[in-house]
Amino acid sequence: MFDTIFVIDDGREKGRDALRLARYLSTPDTDFVLGPLRSLVPDADVVVVGSGRDARRLLNGSPKPVAIAPEGYAAGPEDRLRVIGVGFDGQTESLAALGAAERLALERGATLRVFAVAPPVNGQTSFSGMTSAEYTRLARESLGEQLRKAIEALDPSVRAASSVIPGDPVQELSARSREGLDLLVLGSRGYGPIRRVVFGSVSGGLIDTVECPLLVVPRTATALDVASELIEHSVK
Repeated sequence: MFDTIFVIDDGREKGRDALRLARYLSTPDTDFVLGPLRSLVPDADVVVVGSGRDARRLLNGSPKPVAIAPEGYAAGPEDRLRVIGVGFDGQTESLAALGAAERLALERGATLRVFAVAPPVNGQTSFSGMTSAEYTRLARESLGEQLRKAIEALDPSVRAASSVIPGDPVQELSARSREGLDLLVLGSRGYGPIRRVVFGSVSGGLIDTVECPLLVVPRTATALDVASELIEHSVK
């Protein structure tokens, strides 16, 4: 999936964390480019970085997918990509993330776990005279239906489990990262002609709390093509 991986190498522990994750995401045909953030290669398929300041800067401005290695990742046991988690909220960006996770799963023979986290609606009343509890239940059911259609649109050979979880997205996804995930994939909104990544509250909140590597997929043209295919199949 990734022909060229750019690794942000600071010559310290975070650089070693990033390099290990880059090897983890690579195939025998992958080319590696190592260097500081300022020397970023434009045609890289993904940028890999250790957690911290550079990760935040990349999420705030990179038009490329960004993979973030958790602190101390270089010291972990060698393993392979077996279980990929995906954060899903029904928006185009999360469909793009699901598409990227699907391609990785097909490439590596991995299993998907797709999590749709439905936050509660605050307040005593909501739209159309419904109580907040009623509206929360309706929103959760709608999200569950969107998730069901998205899972049905995946390649039949991909093994995927899905669940709708009530709660705070950062807290719930962080908790799931401690339950056997080898990678967590999220989508990120982009605006303007370069579709730059907007530093979202979920991906930003997970940088310091997630316990597995994090892959943030921006809303690029390629990602939107994948999402469009999923949308087209899910509405049939």
